[in-house]
Amino acid sequence: MVAMPEYLCAVPAGVSPNGIYNFVDPPSLGPAVFGVGISLAVISTMFVIGRTFAKRKKLQLSDWFTIIGCLFNIAFTGVIVAQARYYRHTWDTPVCWYDGQYARLPFVQTTLWAPAFFFTKAAIFLLYRQLFSAGRGVRILIDSGIVITLLLYLSQIPLAAIYAAPRAGESWDDLLFKLRDNAKPFTLGGTVQSAIATALDLYIFFLPLPTLIKLRMPSSRKWQLIGVFSTALLGVGASVVSLVFKAKMLSSDDSNWLGAVISIASLIETNVTLIVGCMPACAQLAKVYIGESALYKSLRSHLVFPSRGGTSANKQMNHTPQDHLATFGSPDTPRRKHYYGLTDTQLLATQSGTTVTQVQDEAWDTDGNSRSGSTAAGGPEHVV
Repeated sequence: MVAMPEYLCAVPAGVSPNGIYNFVDPPSLGPAVFGVGISLAVISTMFVIGRTFAKRKKLQLSDWFTIIGCLFNIAFTGVIVAQARYYRHTWDTPVCWYDGQYARLPFVQTTLWAPAFFFTKAAIFLLYRQLFSAGRGVRILIDSGIVITLLLYLSQIPLAAIYAAPRAGESWDDLLFKLRDNAKPFTLGGTVQSAIATALDLYIFFLPLPTLIKLRMPSSRKWQLIGVFSTALLGVGASVVSLVFKAKMLSSDDSNWLGAVISIASLIETNVTLIVGCMPACAQLAKVYIGESALYKSLRSHLVFPSRGGTSANKQMNHTPQDHLATFGSPDTPRRKHYYGLTDTQLLATQSGTTVTQVQDEAWDTDGNSRSGSTAAGGPEHVV
């Protein structure tokens, strides 16, 4: 690596629009990138650990994709955070900072970005196939999404090899002289990719909605499910932000500042994708290990207030035995309807691979009443 001359540390890398240059304490997005990256990486990793623990008895393909995506996401986050000092305006950055070490970072970041996004989003499609693949048409839509995701994100690797890596026989320091010429086509390719990725994110969001809407369950539970998958809209929003700022970068020389915003959007997108994919399993895990704990039940009993109709004790005293017991010749005692919510095992793809349609057929007869032999939740060994 060639050492940069000392005098270049007093030369700005760009032209300030107001003629003011600040190398000491300039405005910087470095702390924001660091805070968002580390915080989201910790949260998403905890969700992945929870999902893995919940399904530890039988990990499926979507679980392995999630684990691999999480590992790539951690490495991807590390590379972005390592560039924190560069996330300032170009005119507040000394030229001597741009050396062969700096030139490696965009290439490494893109190389990790491609598999991080592919595995996390492909894991969502695989989860959809596990939960909602009731018909051949739905399966074709899901498999098509996986193929598009593969082609879209892995295509960035050859693009980075062409525009962000030195040619044979050249060094990374030699690449510095080509950065300005290579930046435009590299950014243009990223902008096109980002536009397609935004459409793909919308596709991922809308794909399960028809199936969720058709589920035979109380409206409140149905909207809870839709609400969980709607958190993917955060990823869609981040993808739109990334697209807008990549388009701005095509006509701007302030690449460091705009790159910081794009990096934050990318971190939000990949981590939200991981979290959304882990929510069903983590919800079941919370139900089994937290909802059934003595501490939770004790807190709930102290926090729940009696209803207007009186306390539960008074209500129980006002009931007569005839209210609870069926006599010979009387109508059958009303049966409890077992609805399937987010945390119910059979809705969320049991380890035997049960689909939503199968669950509905097993749990409901043609009248919409639950069959007496169906159950709404399994034990801890059936956690998904």
